[in-house]
Amino acid sequence: MVRTDLRYTYLAKGRYWRFRHPLTGDTKLPGQPGDATFHARYAELCAAVEQRQKKVEPAKTTWHWLILAYQRSAEFRALSDDTQRDYLRTMAILGDELGEWNYRLTTTAMIKAVRDSYADKARKAHKIKQMASALYSWAAGEGHVRDGFNPASAIKQIKRKGGSREYVVWSQYEFEAFLKDGSRPMRLAALLALYTGQRAKDIAAMTWGDVQGDARLIRVRQAKTGAPLDIACHYRLRRHLNALRRRTADTSIEAPLLLSVAGKPYNANALSSAIGRAVNDNEKMPSSRSIHGLRYAAGSAMEEAGCTLGEIQAVLGHHAYAMAMKYATQRLRSREAVARRERNGA
Repeated sequence: MVRTDLRYTYLAKGRYWRFRHPLTGDTKLPGQPGDATFHARYAELCAAVEQRQKKVEPAKTTWHWLILAYQRSAEFRALSDDTQRDYLRTMAILGDELGEWNYRLTTTAMIKAVRDSYADKARKAHKIKQMASALYSWAAGEGHVRDGFNPASAIKQIKRKGGSREYVVWSQYEFEAFLKDGSRPMRLAALLALYTGQRAKDIAAMTWGDVQGDARLIRVRQAKTGAPLDIACHYRLRRHLNALRRRTADTSIEAPLLLSVAGKPYNANALSSAIGRAVNDNEKMPSSRSIHGLRYAAGSAMEEAGCTLGEIQAVLGHHAYAMAMKYATQRLRSREAVARRERNGA
């Protein structure tokens, strides 16, 4: 089981552990958590950070100080491990580019220049703007800058080339074709995605301990939002989980719910890639279908079933809800249009 309590670390490409901190830079760690060499190097780097923080405390007007102060704050420590790692990567960029500069004298143009250096990666560029804005908001709350001073807030998001990416929502026909021809792990992944509406990361993290009673309920804590959710299982998912439980050797509380054909647990990237490969291998399906599209299909199915806006948003979140409803509304209008034509003999 991958440890998530190692501060300043992150997993690159789902395989390689790295240590990142403004005072040490981004450094490769040997081996994996549990290896003696890994923990020796990790301890060495943590000690270096602590020692440098004591010896070289940056001036309180610099970006280096602002970033370190935020990392030591209760607000940062309250974030999930994944969010902390994501923030650390973005703060390292700001530290590299603006570290010695006075954050109280920083201009919108300066932050925009840092963002624009990543213009070819629209999502990463927007994260830089968001992180800078979040740092100023925190600084204002702590009295480090005057209220309302946030030179990052006015920066607009770079538009992705070709427009915003929209994941295609799976049709029921495509879902059934995938279930019919997919491997056992892929069938379970698809059922979990469609009938719980969760992200790939949350599905990969599910254990048998999350399956309550006779699979009438799945209890999860979303990695992105930290929100605890109790999700009632659809009868198809419930039937599949109960059958799987009977033929699975290890269904202990900590045992992963979803394992590959080789018996290995997935992470989010590996699961998304596996779904993509299974889609590409299925002659009945377009290659553009992804696990994200199943998540939005869950939202559109809930809409058609008469679920309220609050019920759907509680499962999907606001952004995914909006995309799912765009598809559901179009589909419902299309059905009504055909029904009207048939009624009127047109």
